Amino acid sequence: MAEASEREARRQAHFAHTQATSPLPASITDIALPGGLQLDDDEFVVRTAKDWGVSVKPLFLTTRRLICTSDLSGRAVAAIRLSDIQDVQLRKHWIGFATIVVNVADQPQASFPAHINGARIRADIQAMVDAARPSASPRLSVVSPPPATADRYERLRQIGELRSSGVLSEAEFEEEKARILREP
Repeated sequence: MAEASEREARRQAHFAHTQATSPLPASITDIALPGGLQLDDDEFVVRTAKDWGVSVKPLFLTTRRLICTSDLSGRAVAAIRLSDIQDVQLRKHWIGFATIVVNVADQPQASFPAHINGARIRADIQAMVDAARPSASPRLSVVSPPPATADRYERLRQIGELRSSGVLSEAEFEEEKARILREP
């Protein structure tokens, strides 16, 4: 029981961080993912096929992965880490429907039909891909300590983000937090 409440507390903390840093709003509600996939404690659903108004099953965009059909047949499911996606294209055919094509490094591309809202689907996926790239992440671009005049709470928030992103270990985070709290 205590383990479940600890997990929920961790999940709530991760969700607060995600809300502050994600380019799109996320949902803390756990949902059933296809193929027995589960959300990690720090992963949240951003969009689903239903949100986009499309009938593609399965289609989920999380803060860390895109879960979609891997081909137009709709039989195979791919769970693609956003950081592995090279680009997302909307291909409009002059006959038939548009297709979203996801190009992934060292893997076959994934594609699925986008009968409606294709541009919106592509833009949402691309926004999350851009946010997942380390060079685009503001929390990873902080390499020097903030100026001495910065607000104490702001510095605590920043080191919390660095810990959440894995830049600081738990021990480094505790040491830095103690140092900040000791300052006048």
